[in-house]
Amino acid sequence: MKRRSLFEKKSPFFIFFNLLKKHFFTVPFLVGFNTLTILMLAGISIYAKITNKGDGVERLFSDPFNFWLPYEGILTGISELFWSIPVTICAFTFGVLRQKNHRPSAQSFLFFSALLLGVFFLDDRFRMTLILSGLGVSKKLIYLCYATGILVWGLRFWKFIKTTPYLPLIAAFMLFAFSRLEDIFAAKSQGVHAMLEDGTKLLALINLALYFWHICHQELVGKKQIDIDEI
Repeated sequence: MKRRSLFEKKSPFFIFFNLLKKHFFTVPFLVGFNTLTILMLAGISIYAKITNKGDGVERLFSDPFNFWLPYEGILTGISELFWSIPVTICAFTFGVLRQKNHRPSAQSFLFFSALLLGVFFLDDRFRMTLILSGLGVSKKLIYLCYATGILVWGLRFWKFIKTTPYLPLIAAFMLFAFSRLEDIFAAKSQGVHAMLEDGTKLLALINLALYFWHICHQELVGKKQIDIDEI
């Protein structure tokens, strides 16, 4: 038994396995997400092999890039980048504050902000509204649900929001509302329509990203928020 234990310790396989286990199991959910991703990719590969649809798999990973028009979709890509910023930093900051037993109000605000903005990001990135509208669901109903979610979130956390420089946040949601209205009542000119819908959305995302960047930084460095209305 001692010889076997000594062999296991010196064996390159067991050394590598222990190193792998140490690194992968240290990060929460890393093993689970890696396993799920590998199973998903394996399932897609098997399906493509059986149905002879390898070109379909290739399209799943194709680059949205036009060689002759390299600027095509660049502002859409920038918008998606700005969408991911508040979602990521809110989720990350929530995780840090939870470990530090930080004030519950800030934790709840950041958690539900990440959740709300995450839904909007997924909708924008994967065109969920367009897909649902193509299936017969009214855009007005979808936007009404989103507006209700924002209203409930705002009322729930207004006491905390008031202690922050909240004007960029309000401006962002007003611009989002204008963008969605333009999506419903589209202008006749394509250029005007793109500017009013996508341009206002980009401006909203810049305000949103900078607002949450500031809030998360303040919470992480331990600076207490001030009630703006009292200044």
